[in-house]
Amino acid sequence: MTEKNPEVTPEAFLADLMTPEYERTGHICWDCDHFKPVQKGSQFPPADTIGWCMKIHWPFYQVITDFNVVKKCFVFEEKKI
Repeated sequence: MTEKNPEVTPEAFLADLMTPEYERTGHICWDCDHFKPVQKGSQFPPADTIGWCMKIHWPFYQVITDFNVVKKCFVFEEKKI
């Protein structure tokens, strides 16, 4: 971890702390504020799941799979970090 920095936002801290299981692919989701990736070492999700969209189909979140590449999304919001 890095040394203490009072200017670090909570989003930047979590992005530094939590490592995704999969590498970035062609999904627009990786740059979206609502996308939550599968964390490294997690045994829960199916093998092709790269993460969840926390905005679509709330409260039952939309699963994002590796083989269905998302290029456009109506709820896309650029990450704030």
